[in-house]
Order: sequence, then structure tokens, then C-alpha cells
Amino acid sequence: MDVMLGGMDGRSICKEMKSNNLTCSVPVILISGTHDLAASLNLPGAPNDFVAKPFDIDYLLERIKKQLAA
Repeated sequence: MDVMLGGMDGRSICKEMKSNNLTCSVPVILISGTHDLAASLNLPGAPNDFVAKPFDIDYLLERIKKQLAA
């Protein structure tokens, strides 16, 4: 999910998902070209991973596979 979502903030959506018992186990990878979220990955409500733009599609697919295997 992108951080900037046309009037919405992916970080807020991620925090809501992680605080909801029905969606807290859904892996979330945030993507951004303007925000560096790598340092916040261990904070409550944080995404499971972060990918900076621009990114190589193979790198993104590796990150997705890692989250699905966890």
C-alpha cells in the first residue's frame, strides 16, 4: 500500500488494520518515495515491511514472498 493515497494516508490505514483483531495478522508493506519508514518498522501499528520508490519489481516480489511465508 502506498503512503500517499489521494486524500488518505496509508500509515493511518495500516495502524487501523494492525489495531483491529480481524485484520491485525494481514501483512502490510508500505511503499513510498517521500517517506522513510524503515526506522519505524518495530513500532506499534507499523507495517510489516517498507519499500522505497523507485523499486525493482523483483525486489518487491521478494518482500511479498517473505511476508506470505511468515
